[in-house]
Amino acid sequence: MPHFFNRYTQLQDHFFTRVQPEALADPILVHRNQPLEKALNLSLTDSAILKMVSGQNLPEGCDPLAQKYTGHQFGYYNPDLGDGRGLLLGQCEDLGQQAWDLHLKGSGQTPYSRRGDGRAVLRSAIREYLGGEALHALGIPSTRCLAICHNRETVWREQMEPRASYIRTAKTHVRFGHFEWLAQQQDDEGFSQLADYVIETVYPELRHLDENEKFSQLLTTICQKTAELIASWQSVGFCHGVMNTDNMSVAAETFDFGPYAFMDDFKIHYICNHSDTEGRYAYSQQPNIGLWNCQVLAASFGTRISQEQQEAAINEYVETYNRSYLDKMRAKIGLKEDFEEDRQMVADLLILMDQSDLDFQQFFLKLSEFETEQACLDSEWLPDSKNWRQWVQRYFVRRALELEPQQCSERIRQNTPKFVLRNYINQEIIEAAEQGDFTLLNTCFEALRNPFEQHPALPERYYKPPQSPAQKGIALSCSS
Repeated sequence: MPHFFNRYTQLQDHFFTRVQPEALADPILVHRNQPLEKALNLSLTDSAILKMVSGQNLPEGCDPLAQKYTGHQFGYYNPDLGDGRGLLLGQCEDLGQQAWDLHLKGSGQTPYSRRGDGRAVLRSAIREYLGGEALHALGIPSTRCLAICHNRETVWREQMEPRASYIRTAKTHVRFGHFEWLAQQQDDEGFSQLADYVIETVYPELRHLDENEKFSQLLTTICQKTAELIASWQSVGFCHGVMNTDNMSVAAETFDFGPYAFMDDFKIHYICNHSDTEGRYAYSQQPNIGLWNCQVLAASFGTRISQEQQEAAINEYVETYNRSYLDKMRAKIGLKEDFEEDRQMVADLLILMDQSDLDFQQFFLKLSEFETEQACLDSEWLPDSKNWRQWVQRYFVRRALELEPQQCSERIRQNTPKFVLRNYINQEIIEAAEQGDFTLLNTCFEALRNPFEQHPALPERYYKPPQSPAQKGIALSCSS
């Protein structure tokens, strides 16, 4: 039998409130993530996992609790945050003895629900379930889901929708907002306790440093890994949608999926969340918001480390992001060597793609088909303009400078998925599931495990850009 425990209960009582889940009546198992179960060294029957994900019967060792934290939401500090519709059940260990949090979402009201019902709907459950798998398969750190269930109850969001619950796994559920809360409370003892908890569970390599250096390195590591994460998002056209500090994980995993989107037509200032009327979390703003969030986190460390140490951590974010993003975008166009002109060539490419409304996902796959400048221009797949012709010329001149130019096309294909979880695909999966048909969900789940390959079971159109404006214009809000 798997062994469950909850290390978070070792923290002081004001860090959490114990809450029992509001179980779903007559639940139906929608999907279980068997590859993840295997990775976590879990072995559960369908009945056992259904009872767990529905909140009906938790395994021995689970100790459900709602965490207290705060955070900045759309730039404004909110002191009243906490787990409002989810419970940290505890942890389990994989074969490498890494502990993983198990978090039940849609589990009912908690002291931090702020007049919300604490429930989840099938639509958002499926979106988070598949979004985590999509990013994981692309090599991007992300929370993942173990299982989903639903029942015949309905929940009001923007309309009546089927109720669901699901279990999310993560290295930790500690957020930037946890440290903001402790700083606001001037709780130095709690800060030390939580920082040590994060180091023990996520960054054990920092354990043996002295206290000041340990906390400084913790901040620096979080900033560095956050920069790498957001560089990865940008390189695959992923938009998070709600990068509030309470949605940022100190483990630098993609966290709290809401109105996320993988871009179709490349638009630099694309906003995937229609609730974001100011464009704070637009695609173009994600790197800057990541920096802003790290600055807020650094300020929360202010009583424990010096101003110079805080600034060093922030500088690490900037340097890591710039280096990581450029490396990833080089790989997207098949390049490996480091040349000074690459930064400008990538910037010019993005401007041209934005002006031309080219599909972000398909552009790179198409580019991989050509070995020469002439073949690329003769194919007439790009707009016939002087700027595009000049960029193609520059690109193939630069490509010839590679030590192994014959590998460029293959490198593009290795860094560009064929199957992308576009919004309209998500919507078709959801609509079928709401009618009780999980076939498409199962098929897409399997395809997402290896998105760089062609999967015969998938509809052929899923490998192409959206065929109608309606498929590109699906509105997503925070309720997503």
